[in-house]
Amino acid sequence: MKLDKLLNIAGIKAPVSPLNLEITGIEYDSRQVRTGDLFVAIQGYKTDGHRFIVPAIHQGASAIVCEIDPHIQKIPVITVPNSRKALARLSQAFYNTATLPFHLTGITGTNGKTTLTLLLRELEKQAGFRTAISGTLGFLSDFEHGSFSDRTTPESRDLHKMFHTCSQAGIQSLIMEVSSIALELSRVENVTFDTAVFTNLTQDHLDFHGNMDRYFAAKIHLFSQLTSEGTAIINIDDPYGSRLFTSLNHHKRSCSLQNPFADYHFSEYHLSTGGLKGVIHTPDHTLSVEAPLIGVFNAMNLLQAVAAWMEHHSHIRPDYLNLKSLPAIPGRMDIVRTAQHGTVIIDFAHTPDAIDKILKSVQEIPHERLIVLFGCGGDRDKTKRPLMGQIAEQYADQIILTNDNPRSEPPEAILEDIRKGIKTQQNLSVEPDRQKAIYQVLTDGNPGDLILILGKGAEEVMEIGEEKIPFNDKDIVQKWVQTHEI
Repeated sequence: MKLDKLLNIAGIKAPVSPLNLEITGIEYDSRQVRTGDLFVAIQGYKTDGHRFIVPAIHQGASAIVCEIDPHIQKIPVITVPNSRKALARLSQAFYNTATLPFHLTGITGTNGKTTLTLLLRELEKQAGFRTAISGTLGFLSDFEHGSFSDRTTPESRDLHKMFHTCSQAGIQSLIMEVSSIALELSRVENVTFDTAVFTNLTQDHLDFHGNMDRYFAAKIHLFSQLTSEGTAIINIDDPYGSRLFTSLNHHKRSCSLQNPFADYHFSEYHLSTGGLKGVIHTPDHTLSVEAPLIGVFNAMNLLQAVAAWMEHHSHIRPDYLNLKSLPAIPGRMDIVRTAQHGTVIIDFAHTPDAIDKILKSVQEIPHERLIVLFGCGGDRDKTKRPLMGQIAEQYADQIILTNDNPRSEPPEAILEDIRKGIKTQQNLSVEPDRQKAIYQVLTDGNPGDLILILGKGAEEVMEIGEEKIPFNDKDIVQKWVQTHEI
């Protein structure tokens, strides 16, 4: 695409010449620049892209978009007030994704996003729709599995590349997790959503947002990007969700496990180790549902998935939804059966609210001892660490503290922060090496024990310093099983 046309479509004025250059790609990482690319310099939180303008030119960049003029004469330089917003609009123009040929659902909230995307995908597939999802688990579709980014919500260039790929593949429904950080950093700038879902808001990412009000403000920005005919699906059992529902001047549907007058209400639900079943009341319909999910919080996830799906497909009115064949959700209440233990559960729970909910939910599972292994990520909100320790002590018979992506922080300092919330140290042990900690808890476990390994879920790496070392909790458990249960 010609540079002048690209800038014009993106709404960026640029009194420079020549603008009739052919742009063959857009890059924000100078290391990935190829001949003919437009390089967009972003001021990041760790690295300023303006430092890499000259290397990008050496790599073959044909033009530069930036916020600070580098006073380079040899190629066109376009200065903009905000490079992130410019990157989003330029990417949308380059990939021709201003109008999407598929239904786009955005899911935001502290917890539940990944489970909801997978539930919605399953409902869409059962209805015969070609579907894709994007989020913490990467990109999953009927035609391709992989990742357009290592982030929950891809950077805008990667996002629009994904939209283009889905369009070319004939995708009819794309369901994506939209993080608060992505909303704050304009990754979904100028994208319109057909459905937006709010799950809940509890303490997380305060290292980035500063306080809960700013965190909430970032989340609800998604709902300003609904199409004129779009629908908001909101959990009103959550205090922040209730606030959003009351203030939102848009087509909206409320979801509740408590309020029978909500648009979507889940009643008569029965929870067991085998799963979840009950009755969902919709604005004009009642249907029975069944799914292999554990925990009350998953009742809300299922309720919101059904609400989003039925609002999208108003012509479909089933009397019964059978999700018993739903595949296990990686790293979300992921059960590993062993001969030596009652139940081993791996889950992504890494916030005070998530740990509180999961520890409450597993009380219904018969067990002798509840053993909880977890840690906290480094370079993230430190205030939640003692809270997580306090909650674990409230429910667990034994606690094992260990590493969980310490990043640039000393692991011992992170573990000490968690210990501050634990009053009684008698049933507490600390083993920074996560593999050794998992092996220890499995070796010491008894057949009647319920073991929870929390924090990393389906993550495939351990972040230590600048390194990303291959590591997966479930793989570690299965390795132990293979060597001990022959």
